[in-house]
Amino acid sequence: MSQDQVKVKYVQQADNVAMQTNFRNVMESKKDVPCLAQGFAPLATSLVNGWAQDITAYVKPIEDKFGAGALSAAKLGDKYYGIPTGASAKFMVVNSKTLKAAGVEAPKTWEELIKTGKALAPSGTKVINLAGEDPSVLLDLAQQAKAEWFKIDGDKWVVNLHSPETLKAADVFQQIVDNGLNSTQTYKDRPALYSYFDSGKLATLPTQWWSLPGLQTNFKTSLGDWQAVPIPQFEGGAGQGAPGRATASIVPVGCKTPDAAVKFVTFALTDPKGIEASRTKDTGTVAVPAALKDVSQYTEAVVPTKLFAQSPKEVGKVIADAQANVIGGFEQGPDYDSWFPQLQDQWGKAVAKQITFKQALVNVEAYIADDLKSKGIAYTIAK
Repeated sequence: MSQDQVKVKYVQQADNVAMQTNFRNVMESKKDVPCLAQGFAPLATSLVNGWAQDITAYVKPIEDKFGAGALSAAKLGDKYYGIPTGASAKFMVVNSKTLKAAGVEAPKTWEELIKTGKALAPSGTKVINLAGEDPSVLLDLAQQAKAEWFKIDGDKWVVNLHSPETLKAADVFQQIVDNGLNSTQTYKDRPALYSYFDSGKLATLPTQWWSLPGLQTNFKTSLGDWQAVPIPQFEGGAGQGAPGRATASIVPVGCKTPDAAVKFVTFALTDPKGIEASRTKDTGTVAVPAALKDVSQYTEAVVPTKLFAQSPKEVGKVIADAQANVIGGFEQGPDYDSWFPQLQDQWGKAVAKQITFKQALVNVEAYIADDLKSKGIAYTIAK
């Protein structure tokens, strides 16, 4: 990498589980503490566990190098405990041939998406896929609606999975499921999943830039039928932005040179030479540097050539606009590893019409309260 100010020793880990185990052991022993740990846990978890040090003094002077979404994801309150690493923004790809056959256009709002789904229903076409094991779309819409599931108030956590904003997001899915507008293809069977997406029986697919090559590789009959459009927003709201969450890298407590760690990551993520160093030899492409304010010069190159009815330039603009408006921050509390599997379970039941999405949220919130209490973490449930 073309920089001579910071010497870096990179220690490769076997996998994510090994990395987490090794990191925990190092932090407990307080020996050979690394100066940079790539994000593998929510920022609040890293802070509560005593892992992340306050690096506000080093990030504050260089805020202008990063996009708003990257900065948001690196903050807790008004302090930086993470290095702004950026989030890949969601946009939507739609099957333009399928929509045209039904005489409808790509939905601009979630409310329009429901109406579009009803218009498609007579042909057996589904408007969106909701995998029973993947509640990430609920997090996306809650983030878009400006919900706050967790926030810090003094010395305690405020938990709120029942706010009007969250329930607004949940209602979108309730209407979709109640009206049978969704498919439920699982991500556990990728060949069947891609085959269904490729069949023309699915109209819209929320996605991110890095998934596009996989779509082109696995599609056969629908190549050239897809169109990239902005992710739907909520009616009556302005500037809601594109969903996208980042797990910020941290400078662990015990690192003696936090300034060098921040300087290195800033070079790698924002400096043209650092970004160029990430170019993949096999494909010749550079990953979209999501930490930047403006990624427009990098997006056209990541667009597959056969997937879209649009030009790579047009698709690249959709990606760049999404990145410019990515939200980034969505606090996931101090016990994410405990409550997320519960959300997966409850989400799956709601998608299967066994419970409502509102009840699923009630159940997860109750679980979080019990879990925090058992761990001795101070909290309150929002009124």
